[in-house]
Amino acid sequence: MFFQKITYANRKILSYINTLLKPYGLNSTDWRVIVYLDRVKVSALSPICEFYDVNKALLSRSVSKLEKLELLSPHPSSDKREKLITLSQKGTQIYLDIHSLIKDYELELLSALPSSYKEIFISSLDTINHAFAQGEKQC
Repeated sequence: MFFQKITYANRKILSYINTLLKPYGLNSTDWRVIVYLDRVKVSALSPICEFYDVNKALLSRSVSKLEKLELLSPHPSSDKREKLITLSQKGTQIYLDIHSLIKDYELELLSALPSSYKEIFISSLDTINHAFAQGEKQC
């Protein structure tokens, strides 16, 4: 039952996030790249693929799209074989705009829970994600 409930919630959340992203010409995969680059500032594609456990071809398509939208910029690299990317100024502004919308949505979703439940819920998700990160659970 846990799987069904978490899958249902994930589908509903991603559907709404995609609705928020649509006016910007983005989808949730594109958004993940933008969020990752906001956090780490500069990255090659491989670390992003590993972090989100996504196919490199899918990520490459998303990065190409984000480059065409001028949301990403190439970053100089001493290794010519490795393509590094970063958010452009436009990409950073889009991140700030959308991040605000998504934070409002998160607050709205969590407002259905009493404060003590929110803490337990977030802590439980952190525990599960930590177990995945440590390789304790199969993903």
